[in-house]
Amino acid sequence: MRHHRKLTDDERCQIIAARAGGTPTSTLARRFGVSTRTIHNTLSRAKGTRPCATTTISTRLSARQLAGFQAALARRGITDQPAALRRLMGAADILLRPADPVVRDHLRAWGAQVATEGAAVNHIARKLNEAKLRGRPIPFTHDDMTTIRTFARGLVEFAEAFRILWEAQLAKKAREVDKALEGLAQSEAFADASRPDLSRM
Repeated sequence: MRHHRKLTDDERCQIIAARAGGTPTSTLARRFGVSTRTIHNTLSRAKGTRPCATTTISTRLSARQLAGFQAALARRGITDQPAALRRLMGAADILLRPADPVVRDHLRAWGAQVATEGAAVNHIARKLNEAKLRGRPIPFTHDDMTTIRTFARGLVEFAEAFRILWEAQLAKKAREVDKALEGLAQSEAFADASRPDLSRM
């Protein structure tokens, strides 16, 4: 863990806001890759100082988009939508970074393989169509069958390999989202537990 790295002003503001919302200092230390002492020092220096400048933004969402966002938060036990949105925006440089070069290389290699084998299959199809149009015997050879089977097998293997790669990327992205939202469900649970039950009063 990078305990000695320097926090940015934006990170300090995020820490102050998250701690005010109840996020534990240990969670903040893990999230920002620093020691708990750094978190405590950041909070101590912030006391009595001017709050971090904020900007209000507004956007329009369809009912489906909002429902999807709320459902994603509910699966993580989070109800504070503004706090979750702030966290996700704070992690935008990670969540929205370009595709992994390894993934691009795999897709490029698969694309080249499909194009090569697909061209061979197209050649067979043209040969068969030409023979049919001219009323000649269908010139379908054992090698043609092997080519087609190789192409079909390659497509099946490609589909399976792509599924594995895609699921791995989704899992990786889900971990990054969970990291960005870390502590929100815990702080909300703590707030609910500490809130007095007025129905018994």
